[in-house]
Amino acid sequence: MAKTVAVIPAFNEAKRIAEVIRRTRRYVDAVLVVDDGSSDDTMDVARKAGATVMRLPRNRGAGFATRAGCDYAVGSMVAKRLVIIDADGQHNPADIPGLLKRLGLGFDIAFTFRRPSGEMPLVKRFGNWWLTFSTKLLSGISVSDSQSGFKAMTAEAFRKLELTSERYEICSEMVFETGRKRLHYCEIAIDARAPSSAKKGTAVADGVKIFANMLGMRVRR
Repeated sequence: MAKTVAVIPAFNEAKRIAEVIRRTRRYVDAVLVVDDGSSDDTMDVARKAGATVMRLPRNRGAGFATRAGCDYAVGSMVAKRLVIIDADGQHNPADIPGLLKRLGLGFDIAFTFRRPSGEMPLVKRFGNWWLTFSTKLLSGISVSDSQSGFKAMTAEAFRKLELTSERYEICSEMVFETGRKRLHYCEIAIDARAPSSAKKGTAVADGVKIFANMLGMRVRR
């Protein structure tokens, strides 16, 4: 079986990362946590939980951490399949087999879309809808939830994506690049919990930056 590595970007997630790793390890060959310059014990907790840890000396953003982790997984860990999952526990690792099954059917990348939930604050729901609509409008690629951080892809697909994003805009960039490189993609529905902290996830200012970055992506197409 092709080696499957789960990449988990993490920033100050010492309270939650061990459980995420424990549950994720059931479905993959290895877990790689990218500690994005955390000021807490994320690195030590992740190692004790059985993950390989890449430590960034300072906080670089979710996009940079994701790219760095995937590069390392494909290059140094010889991963053939990648699963990207958030560190805050909002995703259910039990959905990983469904994503990997889609890759086994020949898809290059499997996105997820979160079923509507009352747990997500109204402003975040609206922001997610707006960014998803904008991504579809500007990229021409139809996905149901462009901002979901939970997905799987082949190592070959990751190499083709040629990602450059530093922060949350990486989710939209993956959609743009999927269309640009004509990758075979699919979606599966998932249930997701709201982030445990109001400070987690995409804020209004982040949403504005993501939209501005998408305009730049559109120009580069």
